[in-house]
Amino acid sequence: MRKIAFGFAAIAAVAATPALAASASNQMPVSVNVVNSCTVSATPMAFGTLTSVGGVNVDTTSNVDLICTIGASYDVSMDFGTHAAGSQRNLQNTTDATKKIPYGVYRDSARGLSWGNTSGTDTVVGSSATGLATLTAFGRIPSTATSVPAGSYTDTVTVTVNF
Repeated sequence: MRKIAFGFAAIAAVAATPALAASASNQMPVSVNVVNSCTVSATPMAFGTLTSVGGVNVDTTSNVDLICTIGASYDVSMDFGTHAAGSQRNLQNTTDATKKIPYGVYRDSARGLSWGNTSGTDTVVGSSATGLATLTAFGRIPSTATSVPAGSYTDTVTVTVNF
């Protein structure tokens, strides 16, 4: 009886399986398009706590970090800030807008090459083989700055990367 039940089960299994008499195939194309891209961020440029301004240069730095597509060329510019007078960047007193401290942002540690927003003239250009780049912005309050009252002085500079 067992053999008969097993035989019927085998016949049922074969009957339930469709008969495959032919097949067809084709190819599925797969692709991706990688485009150049960059993001930029900057650490705060903090001159610290001072007891007076003027008489000596006060220097500091900030890191400008780029994450780009590997091999992408970049051009990094900086505007003159929210309190500029022409091309002179200024830190402005947070409670008295008439009180300002001049400062500069530079592309070199000697603070001789101003960092601005004219491509090919005062911006930083390059490319990264790894997709990561850290640039240094060198800040200076010059020794010629006029003394100001105590208070908090701020500015905001927009950093832009073109790629």
